[in-house]
Amino acid sequence: MPIAAPLLLPLWVLLGMAVGSFINAAADRIPARQSLLSPPSHCEACGRRLGPAELVPVLSYLILRGRCRNCGASIGVRTLFVEIATGLLFGLAAYVVMPAEAAEWLSLLLISYYLATLILVTIADLEHGLVPNRAVVPGIGAALLGATVAGWPDGLYDALGGLIGAGVIALIILLVPAGMGWGDAKLAGFIGLITGLPGILFALFIAFVSGGLVAAALMASGKRRRGDTIPLGPFLALGGAATLLCGEQMEVAFHVLAGG
Repeated sequence: MPIAAPLLLPLWVLLGMAVGSFINAAADRIPARQSLLSPPSHCEACGRRLGPAELVPVLSYLILRGRCRNCGASIGVRTLFVEIATGLLFGLAAYVVMPAEAAEWLSLLLISYYLATLILVTIADLEHGLVPNRAVVPGIGAALLGATVAGWPDGLYDALGGLIGAGVIALIILLVPAGMGWGDAKLAGFIGLITGLPGILFALFIAFVSGGLVAAALMASGKRRRGDTIPLGPFLALGGAATLLCGEQMEVAFHVLAGG
């Protein structure tokens, strides 16, 4: 029996917040090449292992006012933002899919996993200038599974999307070696696999336009100079998430604007 929408949405938001808590830990540990499982969650300042009451997403941060209960060390506000953002995105995914059959439940699980991967990559690239293989490669594996389950011809469109995404960034790297990294190419390939064709075209358009606007704003404010680079990963992730959740509406709008 399918879960009723009024119950599914808050449950999936709560799940997203819990996943956001894991993403926060992974975003710290993966760039440092640390295990995701050991040691258990602890205060980075005093080393004390966190208790169950300190691990409740969002509420623990608000109740403790963003500080360790033991030593009073500040907990970065990123913790709160990521938990809330992941919860909202998971809730939006549940609203869009609204699963009733087994195939739709698989779709919701995959989309939620894809969104979590994009959030993790965004944090890692913003904070460390890194698109981690430990996040993207498993994502590509899951996306290939999703393309296989989708069957013919949807699976073919997903595969073509992956090739186009990776190919576009790879071509830019070859033409302008200092502009992007191969991690960006792998991320674009992953996004192509999960958005398919023509979705990858919308995702790349959003990525390049939003990245260009932010770069122009940073230069206008003096925070960046001409020739400085900014991470592309967050903008690719933005394009991927937007297309993943709103791709059908984008395609309809495109046909309307094109007069078809």
